[in-house]
Amino acid sequence: MQLTIRLTVLFSVFCYCATAQDPQFSQYFSSPLSLNPAFTGYYDGTHRIASNFRNQWVGAGDPFTTASVSFDTRVMREKLNKNLLGIGVMAMTDRTASGSYNSNYVSLSTAYHQALDEEGYQHLGLGFQGSMGTRVLDYNKVSFNSQFASRGFDLTLPNNENFVTRRASYLDFNFGLMYNYLKDRKRFYIGTSYYHVSQPSMTFLGNDPYILPARFTVHSGASFLVGPQGELFLNVQYMTQGGSTNQVIGAAYGYSPQQSNDENVFYAGLFYRHKDAVYPYIGYLFNDLQIGVTYDVNTTNLQISNSRNKSFELSIIYHFFDQNELRRVMPWY
Repeated sequence: MQLTIRLTVLFSVFCYCATAQDPQFSQYFSSPLSLNPAFTGYYDGTHRIASNFRNQWVGAGDPFTTASVSFDTRVMREKLNKNLLGIGVMAMTDRTASGSYNSNYVSLSTAYHQALDEEGYQHLGLGFQGSMGTRVLDYNKVSFNSQFASRGFDLTLPNNENFVTRRASYLDFNFGLMYNYLKDRKRFYIGTSYYHVSQPSMTFLGNDPYILPARFTVHSGASFLVGPQGELFLNVQYMTQGGSTNQVIGAAYGYSPQQSNDENVFYAGLFYRHKDAVYPYIGYLFNDLQIGVTYDVNTTNLQISNSRNKSFELSIIYHFFDQNELRRVMPWY
């Protein structure tokens, strides 16, 4: 059984390396700068910190662990009137197969949001992002066919692979566009983003380059009041990268025990990722802090060690407010 798990995990690692796709969050709406650079600076409050932690394939040796944290703020607020200019920074790490394959990213982003009306209810945002990425392969932790002996894998044997480096570093560029409408508690947005414009090479082998393919995403959402104490949120996303697609649709309901109290809200929702997983969402907003939890349950025939593919994810978002600043519930970013 341990051999089966080991082989399955290692197979997944090299499939992951070969397709060279980005790590993904089920709560993509809580990781704004990894979804669309145009989100930079568009939020409720003065500053924003957003973090996500994902543990994928729970119970199968933790082969995928991903974490991100971002900070963004707005500048020249008094001079731009209803327009917005945001700057931000994001860091992400992705750990695969108990640390044998690691990806790390640091990104700087900026976005300008042009008001489309005098009241500032509508904005059109354009964002840009530059990233420095590093991928590290510790092949001393990975077993190969040439290392299989009579008693199992022997990592002291030569792997006979033509590795020229353990580390692949690259520069990358992303951009995005987004339209926002927000009046009172009614809201609609739609955006699109294009990541990895340069499609950088990340090869570990001298004659077999791995190319990071471009990622194209379209995402949209809406929210509106449902009674004096409730609010309904709708969200949809379509993403394609390297020949693979990711389609997500979901909804969540926010309930405030006290009418129109934006500082104490409970959330419950359900999301479906097409031909992959279904996952409930539970969240809580208390003052300036929002916490969200999802638990993915795989809906395909993929099984790891005779158990369903389950993934746990936690998001934490903190909004800084000025003392006299107007608050509006905007939990999805």
